[in-house]
Amino acid sequence: MNATSNSPQDTATLPAPSNYQQTEPEETPSPTDTTPSSMRKQERSDADLEQNTTLLNNAAAPKWRPSTTEAMVMVTLAIISLMVSLDATVIVTALSTIVQALNATSTQGFWIGTSYLLVVAVTMPFTASISDIVGRPQTLFTVLLSFTVGTVLCATAHSIGIMLVGRCLQGVGGGGVIILSLVVFSDIVPLRFRPQYVGVLQGAWALGSVIGPIVGGAFASPTRWRWVFYLMLPFCGVGLIFVPLFVRLRRPQATLREMLGRVDWIGGVLFISSATSFLVAISWGGTTYAWNHWRTLVPLLVGLAGLVATMIWERYGAKETAFLRHSLFHVWSSHAIYFGAFAQGLILYAQLYYIPFFFESAKVYSPIRTGVSLLPVLLTLVPASVIVGAAITWTAKFRWAITTGWILATLGTGLSISWNRGTNTAAWAVEMIILGFGHGLNLNALNTASQAACKPGDEGRAVGMYAFLRSFGMAIGVGVGGSVFQNVMKAKLASLGLPTDIALHAEAYLEVLKQMDPSAPQRQAAIDAYVAGFHGVFGFLTGLGGLALIVGLFIKHFEINKELITEHKLVDESRISWRRASQDSRSGLSTADHSRMPSPERGPPVVAEQV
Repeated sequence: MNATSNSPQDTATLPAPSNYQQTEPEETPSPTDTTPSSMRKQERSDADLEQNTTLLNNAAAPKWRPSTTEAMVMVTLAIISLMVSLDATVIVTALSTIVQALNATSTQGFWIGTSYLLVVAVTMPFTASISDIVGRPQTLFTVLLSFTVGTVLCATAHSIGIMLVGRCLQGVGGGGVIILSLVVFSDIVPLRFRPQYVGVLQGAWALGSVIGPIVGGAFASPTRWRWVFYLMLPFCGVGLIFVPLFVRLRRPQATLREMLGRVDWIGGVLFISSATSFLVAISWGGTTYAWNHWRTLVPLLVGLAGLVATMIWERYGAKETAFLRHSLFHVWSSHAIYFGAFAQGLILYAQLYYIPFFFESAKVYSPIRTGVSLLPVLLTLVPASVIVGAAITWTAKFRWAITTGWILATLGTGLSISWNRGTNTAAWAVEMIILGFGHGLNLNALNTASQAACKPGDEGRAVGMYAFLRSFGMAIGVGVGGSVFQNVMKAKLASLGLPTDIALHAEAYLEVLKQMDPSAPQRQAAIDAYVAGFHGVFGFLTGLGGLALIVGLFIKHFEINKELITEHKLVDESRISWRRASQDSRSGLSTADHSRMPSPERGPPVVAEQV
């Protein structure tokens, strides 16, 4: 264990947080007091430190609250995060309509959704690194512009080529928004209170992810599908106005030449190209091409080799400019946390894709009804994320949330294996409620754990790695799930004496199913084949959830009363919130006490890993 304890004297010398005044009143000694002044101050410092440490760890601890400017930053980030998550999932129920309108093939339609997720994942780490150098607001505004241009291209596309270009530009913007939103939160909110406020951001992301299929279903018609993209433009407008207006964080002072010299160009090119190659192979392996086909093996092996080369370069070649820091994996718990982020991204997005697909095929629901059927997840996932954030802030503990979250998520996923065309609404609704609670708990707890486990000052990079691996899992989830689905469905079709090609065009065949006589034996057999495919997917996801639960048990506790260290501070951070001062007075703390107590913004400067 790397535990380091600080003496009261060491704590007293740390700088006071900028959110509080640091004016200590002079102490007038009593005429009868013969104790030396220095000894009196030391005794008082020791007593105050003990008292304030106790206060910090119970309900009476002084609370951090955002200023108006900080609150507007949070609102801005929540709005654009909602936009990005909505854009990622709105395609799910509108995809078949878009493919038909553009006269695209099933393979091309597959890439409308996958290209977005792929670009989101591979550009995240490099975008975060660029923001460290040129500044958060500048980078955030640039990625918003990319998202806006991509949205316009998608909304006006008359060919699959323009649509795919637009989706890739949206992916650059979407990935940047996701990772920079979390990084900016790590710049302005102390870790002790970050779960409570990030819960709102995660809730907005979850809300968009779940209502996306509903919105997509509402506009899934040949004449209205373009509104799926037009609806994003108001969000883009708000973001392009609010980001320069409110997200005013200072950037490190440097000339253009110095900033360009600090960019890890070699590592960035290596990583983006190799990660793209790897994800392309994973996405079409077992679906578009067999796993042993050269079109799958070549990009897979090239991608893996490139990722290994990237790790070697980042470890030994990039040195100070490295954008992938090996220090983020300095303890075993970090590996477990990041695996959990990857697993949750894969499971959650695979479910957001294949659960609506189940309702449209096995239950023969309309796109709108399919979207509405996801409400049980929406009504539990979002509140669970917000509530667990407040609970972590209150208790300063997060392990319970990770364990409980994986138990519920794995249970809910496992219960879905029993679904078939005769499953009643009450049964699948209850199971989706369990699923929503599980994902909601983990969404916030894993994010907090990644920042608690890292070394002081690495919080921004830690949250960037968390967001990247979660998105990496999302990009893989649909592809891997598709491979499992097709293989299981093919086997079932063969056993029923039906053409196995149906599995290769499962989405397009839905229109054929809807036109068939409900009592036709062939229709019932085809639906049974669909159900078998879904059972295969849900079984795979259950196994992965169980593995994540076991791995998560090895995550140790880390102190979240950590120092807030960042070079990217708000321009008006010198102001003092009257609410903080008011709460300090109610807690019996003077403004001077904050210079000595291990406050949420300043806690132990070395991470202590505890059992």
